[in-house]
Amino acid sequence: MDGPGYGDEEEPLHTILGKTVYTGIDHHWKEAVFATCGQQVDIWDEQRTNPICSMTWGFDSISSVKFNPIETFLLGSCASDRNIVLYDMRQATPLKKVILDMRTNTICWNPMEAFIFTAANEDYNLYTFDMRALDTPVMVHMDHVSAVLDVDYSPTGKEFVSASFDKSIRIFPVDKSRSREVYHTKRMQHVICVKWTSDSKYIM
Repeated sequence: MDGPGYGDEEEPLHTILGKTVYTGIDHHWKEAVFATCGQQVDIWDEQRTNPICSMTWGFDSISSVKFNPIETFLLGSCASDRNIVLYDMRQATPLKKVILDMRTNTICWNPMEAFIFTAANEDYNLYTFDMRALDTPVMVHMDHVSAVLDVDYSPTGKEFVSASFDKSIRIFPVDKSRSREVYHTKRMQHVICVKWTSDSKYIM
């Protein structure tokens, strides 16, 4: 994209006005479809100004939504009432729900194992779940000393990186409860977002 010239205002290519506040967005991995969340999860076609479908389960605000990179019709969301809700886009209905003791800020799907996702929680831990058996987490990842705000998987699916309110980021192996690496500098503040690049070289 070319930046605007000096004194020019940058105009959006397309604007959609919604009925509610949007708190999260994620794009489908293959199709021209994206999802937003707020008071409900809306699925949108890029060419239309109205959602294709809206999905809700209760009336709490939803803070984040993520598409599954393998089973691309699946998506997960985190609600403020401590729920993690999984949806199936083909049925336009919620599938499953898991309730944790404290609120989950975001989830990230494993890019190599379709049923595995990791949740970043307010109770300083991360929880890795298998969506086929949501009764107990596959692994609880501990080490942060404040709320975990974001999580992202490496392209290999073997590790993930987490960002926390405790001014650090940590790298965890998927099958270990303790982190193998921690990054922290004197000038770092609360880390609210983290991404692992697709070439697996950098963490932003």
